[in-house]
Amino acid sequence: MYKRVGVVGINLEGLARSHGTDALKASGNNFGNMLFTNAVYKQIRGCKYLGFSFDPVVARESFDSIIIPAANWINLSQDWQKLADVLDATQLPCSAIGLGAQLSSIKEVKSIPKGTKKLLKVVSERCHSFGVRGEFTAEVVRKLGVNNVEVLGCPSAFYYGAVANIREVDYSEGISNVGIGPTRYVLPGVSSGRSIDKQRQLYQFAIREASSIYYQSEAFEISILAREEPEQGRDLACAYYGVNNFSNLRKEILLKGKYHKDLEHWISDSKKDDVYIGTRIHGAIAATLGGTPAMLIAHDKRTAELAEQMCMPSISIEDFEISMLYDIDGFVKTFDFVKFQRRSALNLKRILKFYTSNGFESTISL
Repeated sequence: MYKRVGVVGINLEGLARSHGTDALKASGNNFGNMLFTNAVYKQIRGCKYLGFSFDPVVARESFDSIIIPAANWINLSQDWQKLADVLDATQLPCSAIGLGAQLSSIKEVKSIPKGTKKLLKVVSERCHSFGVRGEFTAEVVRKLGVNNVEVLGCPSAFYYGAVANIREVDYSEGISNVGIGPTRYVLPGVSSGRSIDKQRQLYQFAIREASSIYYQSEAFEISILAREEPEQGRDLACAYYGVNNFSNLRKEILLKGKYHKDLEHWISDSKKDDVYIGTRIHGAIAATLGGTPAMLIAHDKRTAELAEQMCMPSISIEDFEISMLYDIDGFVKTFDFVKFQRRSALNLKRILKFYTSNGFESTISL
Protein backbone atom coordinates (compact mmCIF):
# COMPACT_ATOMS: atom_id res chain seq x y z
CA MET A 1 0.00 0.00 0.00
CA TYR A 2 1.19 3.52 -0.79
CA LYS A 3 2.14 5.49 2.33
CA ARG A 4 2.69 8.94 0.80
CA VAL A 5 -0.11 10.05 -1.52
CA GLY A 6 -0.06 13.39 -3.34
CA VAL A 7 -3.44 14.99 -3.98
CA VAL A 8 -3.96 16.94 -7.19
CA GLY A 9 -6.65 19.45 -6.28
CA ILE A 10 -7.52 22.70 -4.56
CA ASN A 11 -5.65 23.82 -1.44
CA LEU A 12 -8.14 23.27 1.39
CA GLU A 13 -5.97 24.98 4.01
CA GLY A 14 -5.49 28.04 1.82
CA LEU A 15 -9.21 28.11 1.13
CA ALA A 16 -10.03 28.07 4.85
CA ARG A 17 -7.79 31.12 5.39
CA SER A 18 -9.46 33.12 2.59
CA HIS A 19 -12.66 35.13 2.65
CA GLY A 20 -15.40 36.20 0.25
CA THR A 21 -14.49 36.39 -3.42
CA ASP A 22 -10.87 35.40 -2.66
CA ALA A 23 -12.19 32.21 -1.08
CA LEU A 24 -14.40 31.61 -4.11
CA LYS A 25 -11.35 31.81 -6.39
CA ALA A 26 -9.39 29.51 -4.07
CA SER A 27 -12.19 26.95 -4.33
CA GLY A 28 -11.93 26.86 -8.12
CA ASN A 29 -14.96 29.20 -8.38
CA ASN A 30 -17.29 26.61 -6.89
CA PHE A 31 -17.31 25.71 -3.22
CA GLY A 32 -18.76 22.34 -4.23
CA ASN A 33 -15.20 21.36 -5.16
CA MET A 34 -14.51 21.10 -1.44
CA LEU A 35 -16.66 18.02 -1.11
CA PHE A 36 -14.87 15.50 -3.29
CA THR A 37 -11.47 16.96 -2.37
CA ASN A 38 -12.18 16.63 1.36
CA ALA A 39 -13.55 13.13 0.80
CA VAL A 40 -10.28 11.85 -0.65
CA TYR A 41 -8.27 13.24 2.27
CA LYS A 42 -10.67 11.54 4.69
CA GLN A 43 -10.87 8.22 2.85
CA ILE A 44 -7.24 7.61 1.88
CA ARG A 45 -4.46 7.44 4.46
CA GLY A 46 -1.25 9.39 3.91
CA CYS A 47 -2.70 12.13 1.70
CA LYS A 48 -0.88 15.45 1.37
CA TYR A 49 -1.52 18.45 -0.85
CA LEU A 50 0.25 18.47 -4.22
CA GLY A 51 -1.87 20.93 -6.19
CA PHE A 52 -2.12 21.43 -9.93
CA SER A 53 1.31 22.94 -10.62
CA PHE A 54 4.37 21.26 -9.15
CA ASP A 55 7.93 20.13 -9.83
CA PRO A 56 7.75 16.50 -11.02
CA VAL A 57 11.17 15.71 -9.57
CA VAL A 58 10.18 17.00 -6.13
CA ALA A 59 6.88 15.11 -6.38
CA ARG A 60 8.70 11.88 -7.23
CA GLU A 61 10.92 12.30 -4.16
CA SER A 62 8.03 13.25 -1.86
CA PHE A 63 5.30 10.79 -2.82
CA ASP A 64 4.73 7.14 -3.66
CA SER A 65 1.55 7.73 -5.64
CA ILE A 66 -0.89 10.42 -6.79
CA ILE A 67 -4.68 10.61 -6.53
CA ILE A 68 -6.86 13.08 -8.44
CA PRO A 69 -10.27 13.94 -6.96
CA ALA A 70 -11.79 15.17 -10.22
CA ALA A 71 -14.98 16.80 -11.45
CA ASN A 72 -16.41 17.48 -14.91
CA TRP A 73 -12.97 17.81 -16.47
CA ILE A 74 -13.82 16.13 -19.77
CA ASN A 75 -15.29 19.02 -21.75
CA LEU A 76 -14.61 21.07 -24.85
CA SER A 77 -13.29 24.21 -23.15
CA GLN A 78 -10.55 22.88 -20.85
CA ASP A 79 -7.28 21.46 -22.14
CA TRP A 80 -5.36 19.53 -19.48
CA GLN A 81 -2.06 19.36 -21.38
CA LYS A 82 0.06 20.97 -18.62
CA LEU A 83 -1.24 18.65 -15.93
CA ALA A 84 -0.86 15.64 -18.22
CA ASP A 85 2.76 16.56 -18.95
CA VAL A 86 3.75 17.10 -15.32
CA LEU A 87 2.02 13.89 -14.17
CA ASP A 88 3.79 12.00 -16.93
CA ALA A 89 7.13 13.44 -15.83
CA THR A 90 6.70 12.25 -12.23
CA GLN A 91 6.73 8.61 -13.38
CA LEU A 92 4.57 7.90 -10.32
CA PRO A 93 1.50 5.65 -10.11
CA CYS A 94 -1.58 7.81 -10.47
CA SER A 95 -5.33 7.34 -10.35
CA ALA A 96 -8.46 9.51 -10.35
CA ILE A 97 -11.96 9.36 -8.90
CA GLY A 98 -15.15 11.31 -9.61
CA LEU A 99 -14.21 12.23 -13.17
CA GLY A 100 -17.14 13.48 -15.25
CA ALA A 101 -17.84 14.40 -18.87
CA GLN A 102 -19.65 17.61 -19.72
CA LEU A 103 -20.66 16.97 -23.33
CA SER A 104 -24.03 17.41 -25.00
CA SER A 105 -23.71 14.05 -26.78
CA ILE A 106 -21.28 11.22 -27.46
CA LYS A 107 -20.64 12.77 -30.89
CA GLU A 108 -18.59 15.52 -29.23
CA VAL A 109 -15.90 13.04 -28.17
CA LYS A 110 -13.96 13.83 -31.34
CA SER A 111 -13.70 17.48 -30.24
CA ILE A 112 -12.21 16.82 -26.79
CA PRO A 113 -8.88 18.72 -26.51
CA LYS A 114 -5.68 16.76 -27.09
CA GLY A 115 -4.35 17.61 -23.64
CA THR A 116 -7.39 16.05 -21.98
CA LYS A 117 -6.97 12.92 -24.06
CA LYS A 118 -3.34 12.74 -22.96
CA LEU A 119 -4.33 13.17 -19.31
CA LEU A 120 -6.70 10.21 -19.57
CA LYS A 121 -3.99 8.15 -21.27
CA VAL A 122 -1.35 9.00 -18.64
CA VAL A 123 -3.66 8.20 -15.73
CA SER A 124 -4.89 5.01 -17.39
CA GLU A 125 -1.34 3.74 -17.89
CA ARG A 126 -0.32 4.49 -14.29
CA CYS A 127 -3.16 2.76 -12.42
CA HIS A 128 -5.16 -0.42 -12.05
CA SER A 129 -8.30 1.60 -12.74
CA PHE A 130 -9.78 5.07 -12.31
CA GLY A 131 -13.27 6.12 -11.29
CA VAL A 132 -15.86 8.12 -13.22
CA ARG A 133 -19.20 9.60 -12.22
CA GLY A 134 -21.55 7.56 -14.39
CA GLU A 135 -22.18 5.42 -17.46
CA PHE A 136 -22.10 8.31 -19.93
CA THR A 137 -18.61 9.36 -18.83
CA ALA A 138 -17.47 5.74 -18.98
CA GLU A 139 -18.73 5.54 -22.56
CA VAL A 140 -16.88 8.75 -23.45
CA VAL A 141 -13.63 7.46 -21.97
CA ARG A 142 -13.94 4.11 -23.73
CA LYS A 143 -14.54 5.91 -27.04
CA LEU A 144 -11.10 7.43 -26.49
CA GLY A 145 -9.58 3.97 -26.19
CA VAL A 146 -9.28 3.89 -22.39
CA ASN A 147 -10.92 0.83 -20.85
CA ASN A 148 -9.71 0.47 -17.25
CA VAL A 149 -12.51 2.66 -15.96
CA GLU A 150 -15.00 2.05 -13.13
CA VAL A 151 -18.36 3.74 -12.56
CA LEU A 152 -18.26 4.83 -8.90
CA GLY A 153 -20.29 8.02 -8.63
CA CYS A 154 -18.70 10.64 -6.37
CA PRO A 155 -16.67 9.91 -3.21
CA SER A 156 -18.13 13.00 -1.53
CA ALA A 157 -21.25 11.04 -0.55
CA PHE A 158 -19.05 9.07 1.87
CA TYR A 159 -17.14 11.90 3.53
CA TYR A 160 -17.69 10.18 6.87
CA GLY A 161 -16.80 6.76 5.48
CA ALA A 162 -20.35 5.47 5.76
CA VAL A 163 -23.77 5.63 4.14
CA ALA A 164 -25.58 8.83 5.13
CA ASN A 165 -28.33 8.40 7.71
CA ILE A 166 -31.22 10.45 6.30
CA ARG A 167 -33.79 11.79 8.75
CA GLU A 168 -37.43 10.99 8.14
CA VAL A 169 -39.46 14.02 7.17
CA ASP A 170 -41.95 15.04 9.86
CA TYR A 171 -45.14 16.02 8.05
CA SER A 172 -47.21 16.41 11.23
CA GLU A 173 -46.67 20.17 11.39
CA GLY A 174 -45.61 20.69 7.79
CA ILE A 175 -42.16 21.41 6.38
CA SER A 176 -41.07 24.89 7.42
CA ASN A 177 -37.28 25.12 7.12
CA VAL A 178 -36.34 24.77 3.46
CA GLY A 179 -32.77 25.10 2.18
CA ILE A 180 -32.47 26.18 -1.46
CA GLY A 181 -29.39 25.84 -3.67
CA PRO A 182 -29.75 27.25 -7.19
CA THR A 183 -26.98 27.62 -9.80
CA ARG A 184 -25.54 30.82 -11.24
CA TYR A 185 -22.03 32.14 -11.90
CA VAL A 186 -22.69 35.67 -13.16
CA LEU A 187 -25.67 38.00 -13.06
CA PRO A 188 -27.28 37.69 -16.51
CA GLY A 189 -28.65 40.79 -18.18
CA VAL A 190 -31.35 38.97 -20.09
CA SER A 191 -32.61 35.43 -19.62
CA SER A 192 -31.51 33.33 -22.58
CA GLY A 193 -33.34 30.07 -22.06
CA ARG A 194 -35.97 28.09 -20.21
CA SER A 195 -33.44 26.52 -17.85
CA ILE A 196 -32.08 29.92 -16.86
CA ASP A 197 -35.63 31.20 -16.34
CA LYS A 198 -36.24 28.40 -13.84
CA GLN A 199 -32.97 29.07 -12.07
CA ARG A 200 -34.04 32.69 -11.69
CA GLN A 201 -37.44 31.59 -10.40
CA LEU A 202 -35.66 29.43 -7.84
CA TYR A 203 -33.60 32.40 -6.61
CA GLN A 204 -36.75 34.52 -6.40
CA PHE A 205 -38.56 31.80 -4.47
CA ALA A 206 -35.58 31.41 -2.16
CA ILE A 207 -35.28 35.10 -1.29
CA ARG A 208 -38.97 35.15 -0.35
CA GLU A 209 -39.66 31.72 1.14
CA ALA A 210 -36.48 29.79 2.01
CA SER A 211 -34.91 29.53 5.44
CA SER A 212 -31.44 29.09 3.89
CA ILE A 213 -29.91 29.95 0.51
CA TYR A 214 -26.68 28.12 -0.25
CA TYR A 215 -24.31 30.08 -2.50
CA GLN A 216 -21.57 28.04 -4.18
CA SER A 217 -20.42 30.19 -7.10
CA GLU A 218 -22.38 33.47 -6.99
CA ALA A 219 -19.65 36.10 -6.57
CA PHE A 220 -22.07 39.01 -6.05
CA GLU A 221 -23.94 37.45 -3.15
CA ILE A 222 -20.80 35.95 -1.62
CA SER A 223 -19.18 39.40 -1.59
CA ILE A 224 -22.21 40.72 0.33
CA LEU A 225 -21.96 37.90 2.87
CA ALA A 226 -18.24 38.68 3.32
CA ARG A 227 -19.08 42.40 3.85
CA GLU A 228 -17.14 43.37 0.74
CA GLU A 229 -20.12 45.56 -0.25
CA PRO A 230 -20.07 45.35 -4.06
CA GLU A 231 -20.90 48.60 -5.86
CA GLN A 232 -21.42 47.21 -9.34
CA GLY A 233 -24.38 45.03 -10.24
CA ARG A 234 -26.77 46.22 -7.54
CA ASP A 235 -29.59 47.23 -9.89
CA LEU A 236 -29.09 44.09 -11.95
CA ALA A 237 -29.26 41.93 -8.82
CA CYS A 238 -32.46 43.62 -7.65
CA ALA A 239 -34.07 43.01 -11.04
CA TYR A 240 -32.87 39.40 -11.05
CA TYR A 241 -34.36 38.67 -7.63
CA GLY A 242 -37.47 40.77 -8.18
CA VAL A 243 -36.73 42.93 -5.13
CA ASN A 244 -37.55 46.63 -5.30
CA ASN A 245 -34.39 48.07 -3.73
CA PHE A 246 -30.88 46.97 -2.87
CA SER A 247 -31.22 47.62 0.85
CA ASN A 248 -34.02 45.04 1.09
CA LEU A 249 -32.14 42.54 -1.07
CA ARG A 250 -28.96 42.91 0.99
CA LYS A 251 -30.93 42.42 4.19
CA GLU A 252 -32.47 39.15 2.93
CA ILE A 253 -29.16 37.82 1.61
CA LEU A 254 -27.48 38.51 4.96
CA LEU A 255 -30.40 36.86 6.76
CA LYS A 256 -30.70 33.72 4.64
CA GLY A 257 -27.53 33.44 2.59
CA LYS A 258 -24.67 31.08 3.35
CA TYR A 259 -21.32 30.31 1.76
CA HIS A 260 -18.84 27.85 3.18
CA LYS A 261 -15.07 27.55 3.16
CA ASP A 262 -15.16 24.63 5.58
CA LEU A 263 -17.13 21.46 4.90
CA GLU A 264 -17.96 20.72 8.54
CA HIS A 265 -19.60 24.15 8.87
CA TRP A 266 -21.55 23.50 5.68
CA ILE A 267 -22.83 20.18 7.00
CA SER A 268 -23.72 21.74 10.36
CA ASP A 269 -25.76 24.45 8.62
CA SER A 270 -27.57 21.87 6.49
CA LYS A 271 -28.77 20.10 9.65
CA LYS A 272 -30.93 23.14 10.45
CA ASP A 273 -33.05 22.58 7.33
CA ASP A 274 -35.98 20.19 7.18
CA VAL A 275 -35.21 19.55 3.50
CA TYR A 276 -32.82 20.76 0.79
CA ILE A 277 -33.98 21.48 -2.75
CA GLY A 278 -31.70 22.74 -5.48
CA THR A 279 -29.80 22.34 -8.71
CA ARG A 280 -26.44 21.76 -6.98
CA ILE A 281 -25.45 18.10 -6.83
CA HIS A 282 -22.81 18.74 -4.17
CA GLY A 283 -25.19 20.98 -2.28
CA ALA A 284 -27.57 18.03 -2.17
CA ILE A 285 -24.78 15.69 -1.08
CA ALA A 286 -23.72 18.10 1.69
CA ALA A 287 -27.30 18.09 2.95
CA THR A 288 -27.41 14.28 3.08
CA LEU A 289 -24.14 14.26 5.05
CA GLY A 290 -26.02 16.25 7.66
CA GLY A 291 -28.91 13.79 7.54
CA THR A 292 -31.17 16.24 5.70
CA PRO A 293 -33.40 14.84 2.92
CA ALA A 294 -32.25 16.37 -0.37
CA MET A 295 -33.98 16.66 -3.72
CA LEU A 296 -32.00 17.57 -6.81
CA ILE A 297 -33.33 19.53 -9.76
CA ALA A 298 -31.08 18.14 -12.50
CA HIS A 299 -30.25 21.09 -14.75
CA ASP A 300 -27.65 19.57 -17.07
CA LYS A 301 -26.34 16.26 -18.38
CA ARG A 302 -23.45 15.89 -15.93
CA THR A 303 -25.69 16.53 -12.93
CA ALA A 304 -28.32 14.10 -14.19
CA GLU A 305 -25.66 11.44 -14.83
CA LEU A 306 -24.35 11.57 -11.27
CA ALA A 307 -27.83 11.72 -9.76
CA GLU A 308 -28.84 8.63 -11.74
CA GLN A 309 -25.75 6.68 -10.69
CA MET A 310 -26.28 7.59 -7.02
CA CYS A 311 -30.09 7.20 -7.12
CA MET A 312 -30.25 10.72 -5.70
CA PRO A 313 -33.92 11.80 -5.50
CA SER A 314 -34.23 14.11 -8.50
CA ILE A 315 -36.42 15.75 -11.11
CA SER A 316 -35.26 17.22 -14.42
CA ILE A 317 -35.39 20.98 -14.72
CA GLU A 318 -37.64 20.50 -17.74
CA ASP A 319 -40.23 18.70 -15.59
CA PHE A 320 -39.80 20.97 -12.60
CA GLU A 321 -42.14 23.92 -12.07
CA ILE A 322 -41.68 26.50 -9.34
CA SER A 323 -45.35 26.09 -8.40
CA MET A 324 -44.46 22.64 -7.02
CA LEU A 325 -42.66 24.30 -4.12
CA TYR A 326 -45.84 25.95 -2.90
CA ASP A 327 -47.01 22.47 -1.91
CA ILE A 328 -43.68 21.54 -0.39
CA ASP A 329 -45.01 18.57 1.59
CA GLY A 330 -46.60 17.06 -1.51
CA PHE A 331 -43.46 17.69 -3.57
CA VAL A 332 -41.16 16.00 -1.07
CA LYS A 333 -43.47 12.98 -0.73
CA THR A 334 -42.90 12.10 -4.40
CA PHE A 335 -39.24 11.19 -3.79
CA ASP A 336 -37.70 7.89 -2.67
CA PHE A 337 -34.88 8.26 -0.14
CA VAL A 338 -34.63 4.53 0.64
CA LYS A 339 -33.41 3.78 -2.88
CA PHE A 340 -30.68 6.40 -2.47
CA GLN A 341 -29.40 4.75 0.69
CA ARG A 342 -29.48 1.26 -0.84
CA ARG A 343 -27.45 2.42 -3.83
CA SER A 344 -25.09 4.29 -1.50
CA ALA A 345 -24.33 1.05 0.36
CA LEU A 346 -23.37 -0.59 -2.94
CA ASN A 347 -21.29 2.39 -4.10
CA LEU A 348 -19.40 2.50 -0.81
CA LYS A 349 -18.32 -1.12 -1.27
CA ARG A 350 -17.22 -0.35 -4.83
CA ILE A 351 -15.16 2.65 -3.74
CA LEU A 352 -13.40 0.71 -0.99
CA LYS A 353 -12.55 -2.05 -3.47
CA PHE A 354 -11.33 0.60 -5.94
CA TYR A 355 -8.97 2.14 -3.38
CA THR A 356 -7.59 -1.26 -2.40
CA SER A 357 -7.08 -2.34 -6.02
CA ASN A 358 -5.11 0.84 -6.71
CA GLY A 359 -2.83 0.44 -3.70
CA PHE A 360 -4.40 3.06 -1.44
CA GLU A 361 -4.92 2.32 2.24
CA SER A 362 -8.45 3.45 3.08
CA THR A 363 -10.02 4.55 6.35
CA ILE A 364 -13.37 3.12 5.19
CA SER A 365 -14.44 0.15 7.28
CA LEU A 366 -17.50 -1.83 6.22
